[in-house]
Amino acid sequence: MRVGVQLPDGLKRKAIEICDKLEGDIILSGEHCFGACDIDLNLLKEVDIVYHFAHTKILDLEKVVYVPYFIDYNVEKICEILSNLKERRIALISTAQYCHKLTEIKEKLEAIGYSVELRKSRRTELPGQVLGCDYSAIKNSEAEAIVFVGDGIFHAKGAAIYSGKKVYALNPLNFELIEVDGADFLKERFLLISKCVGLKKLGIIVSSKPGQRRLKLAEEIQKKAKERGMKSLIVYFGDITPEKLENLPFEFYVNTACPRISYDDYRRFKIPIITPQEFDILLGLKKDLELDEI
Repeated sequence: MRVGVQLPDGLKRKAIEICDKLEGDIILSGEHCFGACDIDLNLLKEVDIVYHFAHTKILDLEKVVYVPYFIDYNVEKICEILSNLKERRIALISTAQYCHKLTEIKEKLEAIGYSVELRKSRRTELPGQVLGCDYSAIKNSEAEAIVFVGDGIFHAKGAAIYSGKKVYALNPLNFELIEVDGADFLKERFLLISKCVGLKKLGIIVSSKPGQRRLKLAEEIQKKAKERGMKSLIVYFGDITPEKLENLPFEFYVNTACPRISYDDYRRFKIPIITPQEFDILLGLKKDLELDEI
């Protein structure tokens, strides 16, 4: 049997060790892997099965097996820190690497009098798990505060924008607890939108990745652009890099691919990249900023 292996960049250094545990003729994907939505379709054509490591399942694809990668951490210490919060009604969220212990955290906090929400998002497998494009685990939350358990603050900022509530980020590796404010994020986004005012040459980014491909949305954006006298083309990409975008004749881009390209990576690009919702603000169709969701 011919077996394909797809690893995120953070695990590629362990490729030999991981592949040694598998049987069959192994082919390792050398492409970037940015999430559960990013399946190497070219590799899939050449093998009998693809093992996609480090993410939980969000796509139901024949011949693809998701192999999660969970990071261990001290639940007792996490609960000790959270027991000092003044808010007594909280919602727990995390990413795929850490959310496997959220149920245990919920049980321990409820045992000492906290009310804890722990719900599934529409695209994820595990309770409390969020994606950069899906925060529905906290939709209509009745919590006083959201607690993100994980490293980094990208998802915590997203939760703050999505919910409009106070959000804490608790790193389970160094146990640092910070309160996250989404105000600076909003200022950055509106500044980027303002840079697109008066521009007429628009590139509409569509991804070839199976969990990100939104061609119909791109066509709707192109129709709006045409109605307002803009020149636009839909541009189809695999990986989206600054070099690729700068080699094209556009003054700005609307991104229908992974929202993190717009939100997290935009500083890498010299040309403005906004989301479909932000394009509506640019056109005067909306006033309030909403997070882009796939």
